[in-house]
Amino acid sequence: MRSTQYNGMLHAIKSRYSTTLRVAKLTTFLLVFISLQVVALGYSQTLTLHKSNAPITEIFKSITQQTGYNFMYRDEMLSKAQRVTISVTNVDLRSALDACFQGQPLTYSIVEKVIVVDAKKEKAHLDVTQTVDLKGQVVNEKGELLPGASVVLKGTTKRAMTDANGAFLLKDINPENGVLVVDYIGFERQEINLQGRTSVVVTLKQKNADLTDVVVVGYATQKRVNLTGAVATVTSKSIENRPVTNVSSALAGLSPGLQVRQSSGKPGSDGATIRVRGTGTLNNSDPLVVIDGIIGSMDAVNPTDIESISVLKDAASSSIYGTLAANGVILITTKKGSRNRTTVTYSGTMSTVQPSNMPEFVNDYVRYMKLYNESARNLGQAELFKQSTIDTWINADQHPNDLNAVGIPNSVVYSNTDWSKTIFKHNILQQHNLSVAGGGEKSTYLLSAGYLNNPGTMDHTEAKRYQIRLNVDSKINKFITVGTQTFASQESFGLGNTDNAFNYLRQTTPGVPAIYDGKYGFPTALEESQTANNILLYLNNVAGKNVQNRFNSTVYATISILKGLTFETKFNYQTRFQDKQYHDVPFAKWDLSTNVAKSPAATPDQLTTSVEHNKDFTTTFDNVLRYSTTFKGGHDFSALVGYNQNYYYYNRDFASRKGLISQDVTNINVAGNTNNVFDGTEYDNALRSWFGRVNYAYRNKYLFEANLRYDGSSRFAPASRWGYYPSFSAGWRLTEENFLKEYLKGFQQLKLRGSWGKLGNNGGGDRSKGNYDWQTLYNQVYYSFNNTAVNALAVTKFGNPFLLWEATAIADVGVDATFLNNAVNVSVDYYSKTTNGIITTPPIPLTVGNATAPTVNTATVNNKGIEVIASYNHKFGEVDFTIGGNFAYNKNVITQYRGAFQEGWTTDANGNKVWSSNIGKVASSSSNNYRVEGHQIDEYYLNKLYSGDGSYYKADGSVNINGGPKDGMIRTPKDLQWVKDMMSAGYTFLPTQGVDKGKIWYGDFIYADTNGDGIYGNNYDRTFSGTSATPKYNYGFNLSAFWKGFYVNMIWAGSAGFQYYYNDRGYLSSVTSAGNAIGLTVANDHYYYNDANPADPANNINATYPRLKLNTDAQNSLANYFYLYNASYLKLKNLQIGYQIPESLLKRASISKAIIYVSGENLLTITKYPGLDPEIGASVGYPTMKQYALGLNVTF
Repeated sequence: MRSTQYNGMLHAIKSRYSTTLRVAKLTTFLLVFISLQVVALGYSQTLTLHKSNAPITEIFKSITQQTGYNFMYRDEMLSKAQRVTISVTNVDLRSALDACFQGQPLTYSIVEKVIVVDAKKEKAHLDVTQTVDLKGQVVNEKGELLPGASVVLKGTTKRAMTDANGAFLLKDINPENGVLVVDYIGFERQEINLQGRTSVVVTLKQKNADLTDVVVVGYATQKRVNLTGAVATVTSKSIENRPVTNVSSALAGLSPGLQVRQSSGKPGSDGATIRVRGTGTLNNSDPLVVIDGIIGSMDAVNPTDIESISVLKDAASSSIYGTLAANGVILITTKKGSRNRTTVTYSGTMSTVQPSNMPEFVNDYVRYMKLYNESARNLGQAELFKQSTIDTWINADQHPNDLNAVGIPNSVVYSNTDWSKTIFKHNILQQHNLSVAGGGEKSTYLLSAGYLNNPGTMDHTEAKRYQIRLNVDSKINKFITVGTQTFASQESFGLGNTDNAFNYLRQTTPGVPAIYDGKYGFPTALEESQTANNILLYLNNVAGKNVQNRFNSTVYATISILKGLTFETKFNYQTRFQDKQYHDVPFAKWDLSTNVAKSPAATPDQLTTSVEHNKDFTTTFDNVLRYSTTFKGGHDFSALVGYNQNYYYYNRDFASRKGLISQDVTNINVAGNTNNVFDGTEYDNALRSWFGRVNYAYRNKYLFEANLRYDGSSRFAPASRWGYYPSFSAGWRLTEENFLKEYLKGFQQLKLRGSWGKLGNNGGGDRSKGNYDWQTLYNQVYYSFNNTAVNALAVTKFGNPFLLWEATAIADVGVDATFLNNAVNVSVDYYSKTTNGIITTPPIPLTVGNATAPTVNTATVNNKGIEVIASYNHKFGEVDFTIGGNFAYNKNVITQYRGAFQEGWTTDANGNKVWSSNIGKVASSSSNNYRVEGHQIDEYYLNKLYSGDGSYYKADGSVNINGGPKDGMIRTPKDLQWVKDMMSAGYTFLPTQGVDKGKIWYGDFIYADTNGDGIYGNNYDRTFSGTSATPKYNYGFNLSAFWKGFYVNMIWAGSAGFQYYYNDRGYLSSVTSAGNAIGLTVANDHYYYNDANPADPANNINATYPRLKLNTDAQNSLANYFYLYNASYLKLKNLQIGYQIPESLLKRASISKAIIYVSGENLLTITKYPGLDPEIGASVGYPTMKQYALGLNVTF
């Protein structure tokens, strides 16, 4: 129900947007052409030159003004010089000079601070057929020899490696127009025009990626070397050429502190759940996702459109986003065009998709019936299935192709249906992407289109997606740049009833025929439950359409006001509209033994049709003023201030009617007027913010950054809706200290950094919750007054006008190191993150009625952790090799909630010793997971199995209270007798309190008496496990190698330090039920003991799982540690093998690059977890897809 109380802030933003939005929509469709400022960072002195048809002397003058370098030349030399057109930004001096002298009859050399210009010398002509031997040497900038460098004559097979003296020899080459390519790990690749030379000394510059590497941070970019916050990056190379269908699941294993878990493989719902540095709140913990500066949905982006991804993990890097950033920030930057060139790129994959794992059941119906009968005998009950029925199946199995009386094969009628293989299929997934990128002197553009056809691994679960993106930049004049980033997509999804299908997997038996001649089967055995489900029918009993459209467009302008001072304004409009129309499809169930419909198809008047519309839109308005300058003495300063406002609106309408004219006429307008359901939801919220940042660096040695965000949200009352969120960070580059260089010779980079900051949280990424918590909500009700129904309002939830933001404080210290000639890079972080004032809803007394309690700020959660990331690259002969790994440890604890948990012995009013526990008052729980102070979020709270010493009686013949079974299962007559004697001695064993086949018997668990009250297995004996379903450890490693065009890439990812409680019927439970499945794991390893015949060869007293029981098992179903499984795993997420076709073979086809590859996803899982897949969770759901792909990537 939407509240009728609107705050002034919300009205102000909505009214301001009403006019702006109309203009923005028109502007968006005009797609104003814009240009992208490309920053190319130099290694030291940088220049920016933009001249058209200028005299060369004018270029010399500009270079002198910017660098202080003077030119020396004779005037007559310049008489033959051509006029110069040059456009370079932030390039080093040599690059600028090379561009200036390109095509000129001149050359240059640099002597200290003087650039000497000279005329090019005429070279003696060499006959094209003449060959010579080329001798050379490779050294670094200090003149030190570089052994093992790779030397290749470009475009040929001539290659050599430098020896111990850095020398090389290439025999029989033509040096006239030859280009020498020299490579060495840790150094920049060098290309040298031989120009007839027969000897050469090559000087390689040391590569330090951190010096030039630019990282996207909030509202800006920074050199990686100057970062003082905890920022991880993922490049497009890590996700390209992979058959992934979304971005989120592709991030697994690529960044420390990033927990990525794909909970479903269902097309359209296969995005991953992501946590940055653990679970920081009891509410939504999703990180903020920002795409090209605008908040958006990660999985709405085509993976092939991505240029880079930055993960902001600490307060210093993310506080610029204030209340939106408490759970971390993921920044996605999409690709852009390039000036003065056009490229066309196609990438496509064809993949086979299949379930990575499938649930396993007893599919042999004879065995199923025998196990079912065993479970009845174990309780002293009569067997359900007659021997004659079992014999019928045995005979049919021996003659599967024989026809029954109505001409249907035995294999169909007397089925042994493997439902997992029946409903899961192998299919072909297609992805095709095409992009055109280019530009001129002042404009760049990127136009890309993508198509995905994912049929899924179950019928009617397919997803199709069409995407298009247009990024255009244009520099209107010297001062103004304008542009747009526009994206649109359409997705359609199958309506297969997968939720019920997975429930029905355990609510069916192999004795139900799947389908024959278009007829869905019904249980054949007369004894079988008629409620046993035909899962195929339920996957097909709904039809219709489910289409979702997205549109997202940003228009912006950047104005260069003064040198170093720019102003950027940006407006974004994005909307999502989902149209879902579906109706029942009638099917009959057939007894195929008689070919008679046992359950007739529904008639049209019994069918239901439904319509659902979901629509939301978001508008964002950003204004940012940026300034940067450099002062003499090595002082670098930059700052920005900005304003942001954001408005979000959501609407849902739903209608359903029963009764159709015909099953072919499903429009809701002509449906019947019975069982009408009409429902809807509507809400909105707004955020207004001011923010700023200051960066200072002294000689690139001492670094400082400060951020401040001031946020106001409509989710809080006017008096408490605003909050300040500051952060501070500093760094020290030890390798820049002269007094330390002697001690740090082995390091190319060593930096210490630290940060502290405060962030807010107004509900995280879930904008559907908490919009009106500060207001009391009402619902319309009726009451009787003088026998007349009268309208009234009743409170449904109490408001709290004093509700505040959740506040998260994060402290972080880290070190970044690069050594072994840049071959090894290591970063280590330690952090502590505390969230105070977490919003919760406390329990409310029943005397209040049905109203919900107000939300209040009550809880505190602390997360502490360590992150490590390391990489190593080396060249072994002609093989380029890189290996990297990341590791993260995180543990959360609730430090404040509803009061301290206390339990123990105390004395009651009568002086009796009693056990007391307040857990019911201070904890909240869901199943076996509890939230209570001093423990992890959702920690398991369970009973322990009894653990005796294996003896039974004391020396005096009395029962030994410490004796009994060692592992908590009654396996032998002595174990059972010990339980009887303990009961006789006054001890109680719960929950069944007795010894017979229906209570405690052979193959049953007994539980520990942890509090010593003489009652084994009551609630007071439960203990906390110290674990939850949230991993403490997340890790990943990757490997890549390249040799002569061939390459292999491998990505592994995993988690550890977590457990799942898994005791679902039909899977790992020993309970059997009529019409329900029996899990294969339990069937193969359950306890059985024939007490009437101890020598029975079927006895299995050393089994893992308890005895089978029919319908109920109170004794073994008590929540206990036996069913708590280690869920640690390691997955081979991706393996890719490819070949980059040599350029020499591509030139004739005007192809600049072509790669053909095979790739696989989710290929291998290493785990001891007995369930379906530890990544998707404890329950059984749509399995993740294992893919084998053939791909092609071509650039023209």
